[in-house]
Amino acid sequence: MRKLISTIVGVLLFTACAFAQNVTTFNGINKATSFAYGYGSVPALTVGLPGGTAGTSYALTLNYGQITTPAGIVFNPLSVTAPISVGVGTSFETVTPTAVSCSTPLIYQTCTVTATFTYAHGTGDVVRSGTFGLQEALNYSTTGGGQAGIDSSWTALGGTSAIITAAVPWPDTTIVDTRAGATVYWNPQGGATVMTTPTTLTSSTVTAATTPAGTFANSAYTVGVACVDAMGQEGPVSTGYAITPSAGSSSLTFVAPTNCVGAVGYTIYSTLASASYPLAYEIPLVTQPTAIGANPVSNGYCTLTTIETITPACAVTNTTYNQAASNAVVTAIPVNTSPIAPQASTVSTTSVYVPNPNGRTTYSYVPSSRMSLPGVTSGNLAFPISAADATTVPSVLGTLNISPQFMNYPGRTIEICGKATTSASTATVVAISFQWDAFGQNTAGKGVVIGNLAVTPATAFATTQVDTFCDDFETTVASASATGGSINTVGGYLNTSGVSAAAAGQAAGSDATVGAVGSLNLADPARINVIYTHTTGTDGTALTLQDLTVKVIN
Repeated sequence: MRKLISTIVGVLLFTACAFAQNVTTFNGINKATSFAYGYGSVPALTVGLPGGTAGTSYALTLNYGQITTPAGIVFNPLSVTAPISVGVGTSFETVTPTAVSCSTPLIYQTCTVTATFTYAHGTGDVVRSGTFGLQEALNYSTTGGGQAGIDSSWTALGGTSAIITAAVPWPDTTIVDTRAGATVYWNPQGGATVMTTPTTLTSSTVTAATTPAGTFANSAYTVGVACVDAMGQEGPVSTGYAITPSAGSSSLTFVAPTNCVGAVGYTIYSTLASASYPLAYEIPLVTQPTAIGANPVSNGYCTLTTIETITPACAVTNTTYNQAASNAVVTAIPVNTSPIAPQASTVSTTSVYVPNPNGRTTYSYVPSSRMSLPGVTSGNLAFPISAADATTVPSVLGTLNISPQFMNYPGRTIEICGKATTSASTATVVAISFQWDAFGQNTAGKGVVIGNLAVTPATAFATTQVDTFCDDFETTVASASATGGSINTVGGYLNTSGVSAAAAGQAAGSDATVGAVGSLNLADPARINVIYTHTTGTDGTALTLQDLTVKVIN
């Protein structure tokens, strides 16, 4: 909470006066033009040796690979995420590196950058920022903290909105834009294409062994993996693969999936012995924290991705972020109080609430009136549609992955709003509820309900159904344990309409939950499931959840 308040205060001060000052970083905002090496007073890099043939991919050797800004900030600008501009005159070009090797930037001619160049570049050619410092400021923000800032001086160098939308996004990193005077916040938002379903595991991609020893018995298990995107949102789990270890006390080794388009990591799911989907439980990749505010640490099953920290995930190959894949060796069978596997277009039952994943293959920066939230995606496009919902049977309309400790502060209050629609419903009583889904706190197959909005429309829906809702949640008790936290609803509403003019089926209702809901795990990674249920009547098609937003209001 203190970090959030500090960031907000920094933004206000920044927009008031930081751009008027010749500084690199001011109150947590990293000024892009101060990272625009090769422009103004920020030194450029130079090529030390001749390159390759024009029109081919080759490596340029640079004399050095480190930059010091006039204000004294030292940074290494070379990255596969940051375009570079090389040459002058008719041989000037901007390219994105495919590889960078620069572990000793201050040792002469030990840094190389590889790309496909239109021209041949040689000794003495100047290398400068291809984004006028924006991508470098974003990259620095992920290591040095803060946000990236642009103003009219960035525009004067050549910065455009097209460069912003083409920038490689990072979780929890916003572009604070004061080019036009009023502040605009550019936040990462997922595209319309949902995350890939990984290829079904095979005898080559998951294997059992007694070394190292584990707790998997000589019994049948159904296992799968799910891709995790750059903002920590999961995609659907792969189709179940049955594996039976030949001996007890076995461990399972998972090969990192290779078809997770746009993903940075993967999570792992397994049923208990002799069970099948959808009851596949998540394998924990981190340990439960021992102190409030402490982030969970890896349990050693794999190398976790560091691109995002919302959902602990084993790394997959990602060339955009220059990340290598990591296989996973799992030694412990999951327990039935863990979250279950997300499955797009899979219908829940009254005992198994199947998460509807939010993972996306691409993200880009989009303008907003407010800064994004650390630890959760603030705005989300439409979720995948499941099969039509049966009477009294719950359906998870959408699932948001939440970072560890996100709600683990007494007084932290968030508001979740959204809109759900269908063109084929005659439902009567309608409910939108919310589950907190985390390790160690669940009942088998479902999380803990923390809020419930319900209404009885004055007239049953006649095909069209539109539900708009908001609910507010406040943490009342923080805890490092798996069952020590509490969240209270502090106000919410659900409005429904059967036609555009609201003449049929109009109703409004509020959250009837009384008192705080306890026994929650607020210290570990978690999910919030948005759930729809209707009583009597039928739904010919499923509801689509769209415009789902989350904001901190305290």
